[in-house]
Amino acid sequence: MTTAMIRTGDRIRLLSMPDDPDPIPVGSTGTIVSVTEGPLGQVQVKWDDSSRTLALIPGVDRFEVLERGPEPDQPTGATGATGPTPVVVPRAVCEGIDAARRAGIFNMLDLPAIAGLTRQLGFDEAADWLNDRRNRRTYAEGIFRGFAPEGE
Repeated sequence: MTTAMIRTGDRIRLLSMPDDPDPIPVGSTGTIVSVTEGPLGQVQVKWDDSSRTLALIPGVDRFEVLERGPEPDQPTGATGATGPTPVVVPRAVCEGIDAARRAGIFNMLDLPAIAGLTRQLGFDEAADWLNDRRNRRTYAEGIFRGFAPEGE
């Protein structure tokens, strides 16, 4: 299921969470509180039977929509926002980060591993950007808000 098929307020049931060492139990239900678009999209869920806020990763974790939330043109919260604004990075950096995410080899929070993987995958510009200490905060924000290429 892609992030385009779901929205804030949808009620869901978890079907599987294969890559998490301490997953939310299969069959758990919850409400989507935000959807991050883009190549590193995530789905933040308020789980009914847990105080945890573990995000789902579309394309990796499987879930089904039990009940649709409000239509997108209806306000969801004080500002009407449906999720955080993605972090804008150079297109080559965005493509490299997305390739590393799709490879699914490392935790995306492991910056040195992701930088090395982007270089191995041939995304040298992304690897250089990731290894530049000045970009650490931007990368960390992008992991939680999503990334968008410049010019879009």
